[in-house]
Amino acid sequence: MQTTSLWRNIIRFVFLVLLQGIALEHISLPGNLHWILYPVFVVLLPLQTPAVAVLLASFAAGFCVDLLCGVPGLNAAAATLAGFVRIVYFKVRPSKDVLHDSDLSGTPLPSNMGWGGFLYYSIWILVFFHLAYFFLEAFSFRHFFYTLYLVFGSSLLCVVSLVITVTCFRAGGNKR
Repeated sequence: MQTTSLWRNIIRFVFLVLLQGIALEHISLPGNLHWILYPVFVVLLPLQTPAVAVLLASFAAGFCVDLLCGVPGLNAAAATLAGFVRIVYFKVRPSKDVLHDSDLSGTPLPSNMGWGGFLYYSIWILVFFHLAYFFLEAFSFRHFFYTLYLVFGSSLLCVVSLVITVTCFRAGGNKR
């Protein structure tokens, strides 16, 4: 990972964790949906990041959000699962979605994966994150369909936020 890429990811980590813990955690949305944006950090980690580093960074992001929100372990577990899903995803589908990136060293973005590949990849990670988050939070299947509503509603909100973020803040050299 290059020094500029490392700093970019550290800044992204700090910004998203603080945004989640200080602001987004206290926003009430209609339908009791949660605006959980910090898993975008896991989605946007560079493709060359080693698996152990992905898991540690994912855990650290979740753990920091847990510390800020006073929820012991919930975010850490869900974020670590998201990191694991990311690792498995790129082991199973390495060449099908990373079509435009010749050296696999960049950040997963629509400019090097195409919009279809990027959305497919992002949705997988974010849905698994939200599944873990809401089912661990509920810790039962008593309100199964309501929990699924929270999973898919919050996942949709996160994907839309990710698309807006990626569209507005494209990396300088990655424009198509």
